[in-house]
Amino acid sequence: MGESTMKGFESNGSDASDIPKRRYSQSTGGEVAAMGEKPRKLLVLYASQTGNALDAAERIGREAERRGFPASIVSTDEFDASSLPYEEAVVFVVSTTGQGDSPDSFKAFWRFLLQRNLGNYWLQQVRYAVFGLGDSGYHKYNFVAKKLDKRLSDLGATSIIEKGLGDDQHPSGYEGTLDPWMLSLWSTLYQINPKYFPKGPYVKIPQDEVIDQPKYRILYHKQEKLEPKLLTESDIIQRARGMSPGKLFKDKSKPDCFLKMTRNEVLTKAGSTKDVRHFEFQFVSSNIEYEVGDVVELLPSQNPSAIDAFIERCDLDPESFITIGLRETENSSFNEEMITQLPIKLKTFVELTMDVTSASPRRYFFEVMSFYATAEHEKERLQYFASPEGRDDLYNYNQKERRSILEVLEDFPSVQIPFEWLVQLVPPLKPRAFSISSSPLAHPAQVHLTVSIVSWITPYKRTRKGLCSSWLASLTPEQG
Repeated sequence: MGESTMKGFESNGSDASDIPKRRYSQSTGGEVAAMGEKPRKLLVLYASQTGNALDAAERIGREAERRGFPASIVSTDEFDASSLPYEEAVVFVVSTTGQGDSPDSFKAFWRFLLQRNLGNYWLQQVRYAVFGLGDSGYHKYNFVAKKLDKRLSDLGATSIIEKGLGDDQHPSGYEGTLDPWMLSLWSTLYQINPKYFPKGPYVKIPQDEVIDQPKYRILYHKQEKLEPKLLTESDIIQRARGMSPGKLFKDKSKPDCFLKMTRNEVLTKAGSTKDVRHFEFQFVSSNIEYEVGDVVELLPSQNPSAIDAFIERCDLDPESFITIGLRETENSSFNEEMITQLPIKLKTFVELTMDVTSASPRRYFFEVMSFYATAEHEKERLQYFASPEGRDDLYNYNQKERRSILEVLEDFPSVQIPFEWLVQLVPPLKPRAFSISSSPLAHPAQVHLTVSIVSWITPYKRTRKGLCSSWLASLTPEQG
């Protein structure tokens, strides 16, 4: 494992003309409205960089549907911005990263909204609400949500309720604001039009009835029927990550090149509380042009013993071959692609796409777990964690301790979640970005990094380590 995967460098994005002209269907699959009226549907548009805004958007959509209001959840880079005036009710969920930066998926959509020719009445028929995710520790706190709210108002849209500003610094994270904000949203929408919620904004479908089928299905293939084919490591990575539902790497599943570590030097003195390393890598497969200060993204390897433990805990066959796709009811084109996919070994898929060793599960994971818990005390605890009343205790147990998917599953041994749900809910394994500290003029065909190895103590005195930095520190040139 001496080689690491480099996923490329930062791009400057695309212009507004690059917005895909594609929308989700407005068909609800339910009763047809009388007099030719378009079926009412809540549109939830999200812009996420790390997945938190997507998680919040999906939660808003689920809570709306539990109250009888169908919802569509769409990323801003997959929505035709020119059709926004024809929407009746829209909820925007947007995150702010770094020093007031917007997610990559939001940039082209935002440039479209800034066009001068749209006018002050362009969205006069639209009602909207904005929920932002940010960190008050930064100067430009929730900057993206604030500027979006103002721009929508300038374009003539009517705000349903005051924008919600989720804060990472809150004891319960952004959900500390999201829960009461949603209650206000449902109440106000019901006042605007009672037809949104046929039984009222507070009557919810029981939780056990909401858990239906996962979004994805898995086909298992008999090994003896597969044609033998020699694959390069790059092909294997591309196949696995191209098959994964994780949208974060859909556009670029194949690594730009592979790197071989040639130096791992500790820069800090012995006994120091910090561990800072100087790493040197040699291009293996191909050279890539870069400039000083560019960013390289490395795809980390997970602990093999932890991968084995996850597969055993979930009662999976590591040697089985699989292909993955959306269920037919959602998108037939993806399923046609599924038929043509080349199968991949289950263990390889888990290793390369599912972050089971470092990322904490989201709140919905606990809700789904409660459905599959067979021990009553575990079911009750999981249902409590998934409820608004258990929000703070879940935050202390899960996010503050940075418990991994594997650790949570081991804490609830009666739960046996189908692999389809795990594929949907386990956070994707994401590349980590590092600033390059070398010049191609001084060190051709090389990349140098200066990295602080991440390690910290949790409130319950557990030592946690950063996945990628600790993996890099464990490598030696001899392993390459």
